Amino acid sequence: MGVIVENMREIHQLGAATREWLVSGKRVPGFGATHTRIAGYTEARADYAFVRHDPAFSMILVTESGHGRVVLDGEWVECSTGQAYVTAPRVPHAYHIKPGSRWRLHWVIYEETANLPTLAAGTPPRLVACEAGGLRHAVEGLCGENAGRAEPGALGLWAALIDRMVLRVLKSEKSEPRLERLWAQVREDLGGEWSLSRMALCAGMSEENLRRLCLRLHQRAPMAQLTWMRMQTAADILAHSEGKLGELAARLGYADAFAFSTAFKRVMGRSPRQFRPARGA
Repeated sequence: MGVIVENMREIHQLGAATREWLVSGKRVPGFGATHTRIAGYTEARADYAFVRHDPAFSMILVTESGHGRVVLDGEWVECSTGQAYVTAPRVPHAYHIKPGSRWRLHWVIYEETANLPTLAAGTPPRLVACEAGGLRHAVEGLCGENAGRAEPGALGLWAALIDRMVLRVLKSEKSEPRLERLWAQVREDLGGEWSLSRMALCAGMSEENLRRLCLRLHQRAPMAQLTWMRMQTAADILAHSEGKLGELAARLGYADAFAFSTAFKRVMGRSPRQFRPARGA
């Protein structure tokens, strides 16, 4: 990738109209343990541009909305919503916003000594498809806490969550973004009338491809994954609620309490009544 970057001068330029919020690792308990240098988010506008020839850090830059351009293999390519630009230490990288565009991005920078998976020094930059919401909430939560009460305990919790979300971004290369989007839709409507054909349509793939991906990534067929998700939700509710089983069954898409109880025992190994904590415990 060296041709484009090596022919450009080092640039660290926000631009007059860009807005940025960030928190230094020195202010956050927990960042030291993960070797995090800084985290923040940016609403990039005209003249936002960075070129680094020998960065002593790794970086995760996730597009929440809009788009910018990043250098990959010596070429400028678009970095759009739901994509992360992942760079390792000691490898040139570059990114900027196109004239007239807007680019909202969340980012985390790690010290060179950070032991992050797939980010060993010398690894070429790459684009990774990912779900951006988790990292966005974590980074904005950290910045909000830092600008307000800045309680060390709360800052530490946000720091731990950011690190977890970064690991999720890095691991998303081994997952399937279309499936992640599908399960997000399913979680929003667990009691809906889901079928294999509806799931395949939501995932944007054939029923057979959906079945194969689910078996490879979840070791369950799509409808079995739906049942598993429903039963996990049911277990959480049963552990903290004394509501009627019929109401819970209807909420999760079952015709009656008997059908729900049968499915629950098959998946969880105990009946719903056995799963509930004893009264007075």
